[in-house]
Amino acid sequence: MRISVKGLAKFMTSGEAAKRKILKDFKFPNPEGGVQAAYYVEARHAIAQYHNSGNDPAVIVAEVQRLGQKAYRATGGKRTRLEHNMRALQSYLENFGREEFKVLATPSISLRKGDVVVSARPDLFVRHDGREKLIKLDLGTSTPIPRVINITIQVIYDAALSDGIEVLPKDVIYIDVARAEAHLGARVRTRLRTEIQAACQNIEALWPTIN
Repeated sequence: MRISVKGLAKFMTSGEAAKRKILKDFKFPNPEGGVQAAYYVEARHAIAQYHNSGNDPAVIVAEVQRLGQKAYRATGGKRTRLEHNMRALQSYLENFGREEFKVLATPSISLRKGDVVVSARPDLFVRHDGREKLIKLDLGTSTPIPRVINITIQVIYDAALSDGIEVLPKDVIYIDVARAEAHLGARVRTRLRTEIQAACQNIEALWPTIN
């Protein structure tokens, strides 16, 4: 039973009918879901390249130009997706372009609760101010729900610990690019850990009934 950290956060903040729809999308993935998961793939890749280059703005400028040329030839949803990637890159450069991150190989970490596996791979794994940090990039335009942020940070933190990555809660960062906000894990949330455990038990119980 596999679900993403974003899917788990949506599951934990949704009503009963929506919960079943979320699980169905993960149990029976379709091409549309795959496209959604890769919506900002170009932007995430370019951001990593930008920091790898020593924060050379030409990296992002070149990618925005490349995406603009593709968007000019595209139509419909494809054009919209490319334009959103361009917007996300421009916003990141403006709001976080001065951060000096040394990009490390991103670990494919996950959190296992019973038979439920929650994928928690960060968008960036970096060394910053002498510490290793795991970063989740929110490149969308909607304001993220605080509870979703807290769930995401807690799952990534616990997954990192289970994988032997020695980090503190403050080393897990949720970056809301559009609003120029960086949310750091402040402490271990024992109650939230319990709620995550309960949600995974609920997923395990519901999974066989999803068809």
